[in-house]
Amino acid sequence: MLNRHKDVQYSSRIASHVARQQQAHRLRHVINQLAARLPESERYSEAVKELASYGCPTRMHVVRLLAPQLAREDHTKDIDFSPSGIMQRWDAGYRHTRAVLERKPWIGEFDPLSGVVLHEQTELLAEAAE
Repeated sequence: MLNRHKDVQYSSRIASHVARQQQAHRLRHVINQLAARLPESERYSEAVKELASYGCPTRMHVVRLLAPQLAREDHTKDIDFSPSGIMQRWDAGYRHTRAVLERKPWIGEFDPLSGVVLHEQTELLAEAAE
């Protein structure tokens, strides 16, 4: 039970941070879209240039790498610094990362207003834990 509690606690912290970034960068993309729709006579005024500078055309792809559940792992996994524990966690994380990178989830069509695109590859977790 405590093991699941820690997983949820860490996960919700990350989820709320990514959600805030998505919202902020969506607004920055909206600013770009609105500035582009202004007539040229307005677009180059100092006031509009200053406001438009809050826009951003960048799109970031966040690939969320989740720690695979290892065999016989319990609520002490975040404080297990034994050599075997570290090596098992490292190997599982490395396999999961390689599998995600091979899929290249950042390639494709995305909402033009999305400044932060979150990719979660949970179906690969079981493979990485083996």
